[in-house]
Amino acid sequence: MNSMSPLFEVLSFLICLFLATIVSKRIEVKFSIIVIFLAACGLYIMGPEPFLFGIFLATGWHLLSVGVDYLFPVE
Repeated sequence: MNSMSPLFEVLSFLICLFLATIVSKRIEVKFSIIVIFLAACGLYIMGPEPFLFGIFLATGWHLLSVGVDYLFPVE
């Protein structure tokens, strides 16, 4: 049984999402790919974890944004 309260899980997810969003914008894309791969492996092994899901979601959102900017450049 999970000992964390739902409020703690939501807060930890939001904090991790916020921090990962800031960090993912400041690192290179190749490191973002490594981070999202490691977070995905961690989620697969550990199951639902708010910290890893926040990292995965924020890094994936950043990679999606970079990919769209690369495919459809706006001048």
